[in-house]
Amino acid sequence: MRTLKLALAAVAAFALDANAQTAVTGMGGKSVTPPSGMYQQPAVTGSQPDSQAFHAGGVAACDGCHVMHNASSGVAKSTGPTSQVAPWTNVTNAYLLQGTDQSSTCLVCHAGAKAASGNQFTIADLTTGTTPPTNRTPGGDFGWLRSDFDWTNSPSQRHGHNVAAADFALAVDPDLTIAPGGTWQGGPGRKQFACSSCHDPHGRYRMQIGTAANGIAFAGPYPGSPATLPIAASGSYGEVPTAAYAIGTYRLLAGQNYAPASNTSSPFPNDPPVAVAPGTYNSGEGTSEVRVAYGTGMSEWCQNCHTNIHIDGYTSGVAGLRHPAGGEALFHAGQIQVYNTYVSSGVVDSAATSKYTSLVPFELGKSATLATLKGAAVPNSIIAAGPSANVMCLSCHRAHATAFDSMVRWDQNATFLTDGVNYTNGATGSATVVTTGTAGARTLQQTQAGYYDRPVGAGTTAIGTYQRSLCNKCHGKD
Repeated sequence: MRTLKLALAAVAAFALDANAQTAVTGMGGKSVTPPSGMYQQPAVTGSQPDSQAFHAGGVAACDGCHVMHNASSGVAKSTGPTSQVAPWTNVTNAYLLQGTDQSSTCLVCHAGAKAASGNQFTIADLTTGTTPPTNRTPGGDFGWLRSDFDWTNSPSQRHGHNVAAADFALAVDPDLTIAPGGTWQGGPGRKQFACSSCHDPHGRYRMQIGTAANGIAFAGPYPGSPATLPIAASGSYGEVPTAAYAIGTYRLLAGQNYAPASNTSSPFPNDPPVAVAPGTYNSGEGTSEVRVAYGTGMSEWCQNCHTNIHIDGYTSGVAGLRHPAGGEALFHAGQIQVYNTYVSSGVVDSAATSKYTSLVPFELGKSATLATLKGAAVPNSIIAAGPSANVMCLSCHRAHATAFDSMVRWDQNATFLTDGVNYTNGATGSATVVTTGTAGARTLQQTQAGYYDRPVGAGTTAIGTYQRSLCNKCHGKD
């Protein structure tokens, strides 16, 4: 019984492909190595990258994130390896979490450098030094939150969503306490903004067979009612719900009426987007692009917090309106032509193959089914803009963080993204000193990392010489 208690309590490496954790000392001085590996096999074959299933589209193993038993004095328990609460003490974190706070608990598994063999699950390279963050996920690396670039007056907190993770020295934004373009406010202190502000860690929201044009209906948050089915697989990789089971939402994004326990005052009015990611998504784009196929609903979901930024249509010459982004913000005929033929500044190719780029993605539209999106979520796939395509928030921004201000996919402060044959625009001076108070210029290596290792010049994924703002990918003014 004592051995069983120790095995259940010693949990520090919970997610698949997480960094290995060292042994900890339990009661009586016994060394215990936390378990690692899968908690469960996928219910639907191929529904998870590398057949790994911790979240599996829904609620995961409880002891992966929570300490299970610490109510009685003298009962030992383990915490995450970086928690500010010492392991094997009769102390617990808020919400019985393994980490000191919500985001710290997530980063126990999701923080780390990208593995040489393709670690899919890390999203925050928080190592110190002047080298760029290594993760190249579609959402971006939270490591950019530790990079100050004074040559553009670009402080670190401007590079992304500022999740609070005390165990990893990530703090809330000291300046913006309300969501830009909205009214959403977080709770006090460390609860102000967290991974769980956007993602439902318990995965209660699901996609089921519906009557909409794309065949999807959302249900949740609570299972067991006549309107909901059990979740059988992740909703991130194109698996299709059946009459017997539902599929989780894209990246466990929360839906209508979601309000985490740390902040119940701002329930979500809108459901998650319909989108499909490729099985291999943490990869540089030096030779081929990682393409997430976006269907519909992304801007509407962002509107949960950024209420006033969302807008579907516009009238030229009318003051006070924002750039369209939403399911009704359809490409105009001229924009379709520009997008499908624009290569780079001064270079247009009228060949039949589309010139889609993951640096300026768009949504395929409300009728795009999961099957259609899954077929498009492959490297260098032919994704052409058409009359059903629309602009969305992620056409310009990444969801987590980037090397550039306002988490934009490119440097909107630079006249040229490149100077001639290299990323030298503005990249002069000493290397940026990360995680300290001294900031320098963005280096050439950091700039190229911000563009996911793309070369300059000609090529499938290259950025053109003397490339101007990528607003031109749709507007073609250069």
